[in-house]
Amino acid sequence: MTLSTESTRFLEDLKVYLLASGKNELATNEIVKELEDHLIEAEADGKSVRAITGDSPADYIQSISKEMAFDPKEAFWIVLQVFLGASSFLYLQNLLNGTTTFSILLVGGFLLISAVYLTTLAFLFRQDALRDGARPLIMRYGIHGSIHFLLIIGLLIVNGLVDSPKITLSPSVSWMIGALLILWILVTAWKTKTWILPSALLVYFVPQIILRSVFDWSELTSVLVGYAVAAITMTVAFIRESKQDQSNVSKH
Repeated sequence: MTLSTESTRFLEDLKVYLLASGKNELATNEIVKELEDHLIEAEADGKSVRAITGDSPADYIQSISKEMAFDPKEAFWIVLQVFLGASSFLYLQNLLNGTTTFSILLVGGFLLISAVYLTTLAFLFRQDALRDGARPLIMRYGIHGSIHFLLIIGLLIVNGLVDSPKITLSPSVSWMIGALLILWILVTAWKTKTWILPSALLVYFVPQIILRSVFDWSELTSVLVGYAVAAITMTVAFIRESKQDQSNVSKH
């Protein structure tokens, strides 16, 4: 049986809110599955989602969240995955450029910006899950991602102007760390069955390598082309995965 759009959205919002609140993923999936069964029975009897949630689905979502304990281990691994995924672009870009020296300012600034980015992203997810009206997803997350990107650009500019203590890695150690980072990304993608990040890295770096090695394009132009290709690819992949998730939830 296919759930109504209202029930499907409620289940999506519930899952997003709980995961963004640091709840255990396995427990979250069990609750979503249990409520999905209740909603199917309710709709078969001609009832709406509010027969289960009451007048406010948002209040119901928050009440479930309060009953579940915060899972620090789950939250740590989610933060670690997102952080390593984001930092992989910066690290591998430096590796491609032949840079094996990193300033303390750059590393510390990147950690701070990433912490702010992850905190505000979780806040956006939670706020979005509680909205009753239409959600301008692309605009909100586009602005959020653009601000993060501009902060990174600003950090790179400041890092070039300010002399701070530096960490220098040998080429062999740098490439070994790069190889371990790529291996970790592939293993994580295989375990989670989500290949967005490996695909984004591929479409970001392959055009750069081709443009620089075959056509002798400048480093800056190659980076801009790689960024544009990766941004378009990730946006399309995000939209396709969202539609696929919605379709899977709707099917029974």
